Amino acid sequence: MRKEEGRRQKEQIFLLPSSFFLWVVILVAAAALLVSSDFRSRDPDSALYARLSGELAERPVSRWIAPEWNGAWNNQGLFREHPVGILLPSVLLIRAGFPSGQAAYAVNLLYQIAAIVLIPLVAGVVATRTESRSLPWLLQLLPISFVYRIRANQEHPLLMCFLAVIYATHRARSNAAWTVLTIGAFCFLVLVKGAFAMFALVAAGLWILLVPSPAGGANRKGWMCIGAAAVSAALVAVGYEALYLRTTGESFLDFYRSTRLGESMSLSDPGVALHAVRNSVWYVGRLIWFAAPWSVLALAAALVWARSRSRSSASGFDPLSARGLLWAILISVVFVAVLSPANVRAERFIFPVYFIVAGVGVIASIRRFDGVRRMAISAEPRWWLPQAVWFGTFLLSLGSRLVR
Repeated sequence: MRKEEGRRQKEQIFLLPSSFFLWVVILVAAAALLVSSDFRSRDPDSALYARLSGELAERPVSRWIAPEWNGAWNNQGLFREHPVGILLPSVLLIRAGFPSGQAAYAVNLLYQIAAIVLIPLVAGVVATRTESRSLPWLLQLLPISFVYRIRANQEHPLLMCFLAVIYATHRARSNAAWTVLTIGAFCFLVLVKGAFAMFALVAAGLWILLVPSPAGGANRKGWMCIGAAAVSAALVAVGYEALYLRTTGESFLDFYRSTRLGESMSLSDPGVALHAVRNSVWYVGRLIWFAAPWSVLALAAALVWARSRSRSSASGFDPLSARGLLWAILISVVFVAVLSPANVRAERFIFPVYFIVAGVGVIASIRRFDGVRRMAISAEPRWWLPQAVWFGTFLLSLGSRLVR
């Protein structure tokens, strides 16, 4: 049995170059289809970021930090809704010769693929190999995945960096070299999402508290990793502000704090509690739908786990899986609780939570239902399945938009 398991692990390692090569091939093919079809998104945010990327590519590098509205959404002046991180990879791709109209969408495809690769790595810490390897293709079939299949906005880089911070911080507890990835992913996330990036560090902190460290690892190293990421991001913010001030003569942080953060919530309003409750219900409804059908199974698993805790019964939950489930519950609550009092609500604000909750539902269904378990086991040797599902759903999304 041990020899057979060793053989299967060697096969898995052997297939990694093939898997990487196939991802590269389909990414190039998808980018070529975007260009040949002259794809343009009808999503306002995506269209804005694609246009801003093209405009920045025509400007000197010294002005890249200061994009301008130029009449978009009837706005004029400097674009300061977010830092410029979401635009820079697209600008670099355009400078390399890629068509400006599709560069932002091509870069976003790369973010999607990176997130798909990271999902089983994170899940594999608390789930079996069969369960974790089922996630990369099943989670692509979520309603939220179809909605955001071809976009140029911030949700997929958010998911990618969110997963990278968690996984790298987990590994840093036994190998400090992984701290570099945590720092890099978090700093890039700050440049993309600004203050929203803090959700990733909160998630990593909860992970350290709940999920056991790898063999020989120490939580102290994990906390040092998070601290290094926070300090590095603070230095990036200071440097960004200094460069922005020198380029434009205006403060980015003053505008961001007063407008994007200061006006986002009215905590002194007597009606904020009722407003938060309404938004919480709204977010839960979006979560159930956009993570369907696995969200229902995840809710059932959470209820079974809660009941087993009240009865002091294991109820089929091994300690590691129970810790993973608790982490998923807590980080989902953190997202909804923090965002519900806000004056503005949007389904994209809780983007990582859809995949977390759906992942819990997939794992729970594999353990609970024989048919789902057999499907997962039969799909496991098909290493090309995530790539096939991704490219197939990409073609469906592209075709549906082109015929409208």
